[in-house]
Amino acid sequence: MGTAEVPLECALQNRIFDAVDDGGQLQLGGAGLKRIDTHSHPKISKHFAFDPGAVTRMVAMARRVGLDGLALTEHFHATAYWDVHQHLAATFPEQGGVFWAGDLALIPGAEVNIREGAHVIVLGEVAELRRLDESFPTRLSEHYEPTLREFLDVTDDFDIARIGAHMFRRSKELGKFAAADLKRLHALEINGKDFGTEVMLLAQARALNLPIVGGSDAHHWLQTGVRHTLMHVDDISIPSILKAIKEGLTGFSTAPYTPLRVKTAKSLKRITKLLRKCYGGLVAPGRSLAVTAR
Repeated sequence: MGTAEVPLECALQNRIFDAVDDGGQLQLGGAGLKRIDTHSHPKISKHFAFDPGAVTRMVAMARRVGLDGLALTEHFHATAYWDVHQHLAATFPEQGGVFWAGDLALIPGAEVNIREGAHVIVLGEVAELRRLDESFPTRLSEHYEPTLREFLDVTDDFDIARIGAHMFRRSKELGKFAAADLKRLHALEINGKDFGTEVMLLAQARALNLPIVGGSDAHHWLQTGVRHTLMHVDDISIPSILKAIKEGLTGFSTAPYTPLRVKTAKSLKRITKLLRKCYGGLVAPGRSLAVTAR
């Protein structure tokens, strides 16, 4: 399954990158196998403005840890959600429905809030995401939250992947829903922030006959790729990604120093949000507390 996770006490934050370079570097996927983080957030908080520099930092980290692709799945109801995709279109060439930062694929997506208290990740072309946004009584980007059944019924004919996010996270448990509804998803996610529920997730995926994908759920570049999907595709495009997920041609992997990176990223996120709350302009909206990727 995944690489053995290193205890927090075995490393310090300022040694992470050197450790990754000195033997921890993931091998880039070759023909037939790609490493794709299917869940990341280019905003440190959904309430912050979008900072294009966040994408630059996440791209740098994705390359460092050996990813072939990174799905940018900001919350649909986040402030100025569409600014992310406008930036991608203005900055990177597009081919096959994905944007290319050199040899790294940036995959359009979103995280949809479900009214009963859960989240679903969607991946698809930008035009399909726009159609999805407009298919409910009020736009998803204007804070509409469908029920799970409503979301599934509306999106049955959409050319997207529907992925169950953080299935057993307290207060956001998608795993609490009826099996008949969950079977309509295309995959379940092993999440980069959740530890201790992996066996439950594997058991539920087997019971539902659904594949598993891996996503970091990163809101800070440091967490990018901590868990990611192993996808059996020769090329990265929206059609190939959707086909691989729907046909179950996926697995997952865990990157080196995952617990340390997750804990540090969470701390930086909390500090950044606290500084903005307490001191207003001291930390500009959308900018993460600076620890620069080398």
